[in-house]
Amino acid sequence: MATQQNIDAIILAGGQGLRMGGQDKGLTIWQNRPLIEHVIERIAPQVDNLHISANRNLPAYQKLGYPVHTDTKPDFRGPLAGIAACAPYCESDWVVIAPCDYPSLPPQLASALLETAMNGGLEASYAADEHRAHYLCVLVLRTVLAGLNERLGGDDLSVKGWLQTLHCKPTAFSGMTEAFQNINHPERKGQ
Repeated sequence: MATQQNIDAIILAGGQGLRMGGQDKGLTIWQNRPLIEHVIERIAPQVDNLHISANRNLPAYQKLGYPVHTDTKPDFRGPLAGIAACAPYCESDWVVIAPCDYPSLPPQLASALLETAMNGGLEASYAADEHRAHYLCVLVLRTVLAGLNERLGGDDLSVKGWLQTLHCKPTAFSGMTEAFQNINHPERKGQ
């Protein structure tokens, strides 16, 4: 097991919600509560500090009781922009990042990712189940976040592309496909 480390969290809720018909995904109701409340409930016990990246409905996000940070540019540059907006406020050596539409994340997400990263001498580790990689469920060294603003000036704004520039490997979450189900289409809201 990895040694005890302090971890900050960034929950990404700053997107345009295009697949949800423009709805603010984090505030979309799932099982009688906004999606982001489910994610906070899963992530908060695993970390020392939590930050929310949001660009709309800021009062609703601020009522959740955690710092809310907006993108520094108004053109919705994607998840990397949200991570970059929160990065200056992270204090721990490690930062776990999760999207607001994964309401069933495993309670050992941060510790499992940290164990992989520490044991492998890595800069980052992302979650993977038997079916796919979940690049937005990732733990990174805080120091690697410093290069994000420069990357935002380029053309490759994908999280996968960014992670490929780091010393990074997946953490296997075998038999946990349901934990990584994302609610990002209107037909999934009723589940």
